[in-house]
Amino acid sequence: MTEAGGVAVLIAKQQLAELTMAYCRGVDRADVALLRSIFHEDSIVESGVFNGSGADFAVEICAIVQSAFHQTSHMTTNQWFRVDGEEAVGESYVFGVATPRQEADRSVQMLSGGRYLDRFARRDGVWKFSARRYVSDWAIHQPSGGPDDMLRAPYPLRGAQGADDPVHDLWKGPGQ
Repeated sequence: MTEAGGVAVLIAKQQLAELTMAYCRGVDRADVALLRSIFHEDSIVESGVFNGSGADFAVEICAIVQSAFHQTSHMTTNQWFRVDGEEAVGESYVFGVATPRQEADRSVQMLSGGRYLDRFARRDGVWKFSARRYVSDWAIHQPSGGPDDMLRAPYPLRGAQGADDPVHDLWKGPGQ
């Protein structure tokens, strides 16, 4: 592989990593528009809670997150990508933490771990998911260690679903 070819592969791998991070942010912030933007129109998602197109997944997973959880937080860790021209495959390990709405006092947290098995395609110069499968490796339900307000009282900024999350102010930029 030439040096230019190696650089192109590294750039593609970074773009794929950013897609996986955008996915986590989209789910955690219940951001339908963001999720729709990272899936090709003919994409397929197999996640257990929803199996279907990427566009339908974006709507359904956000509705599930908003109705079932006070908060969710996904973190991708080990990532491996293989880029072959305009297509790529990848495996990303993921940890998730969620606080179910059924626990009004937020005293229980769900922890889970698994992997995303992805297929990507670059069309018109843009990488997006063409297929995403979730593999569940483990899950734990446990006490959170105390009431939510006691744990987070010193922190003035609170995460939220949708446009109420503080990150939206960050992306507006200076003077906006």
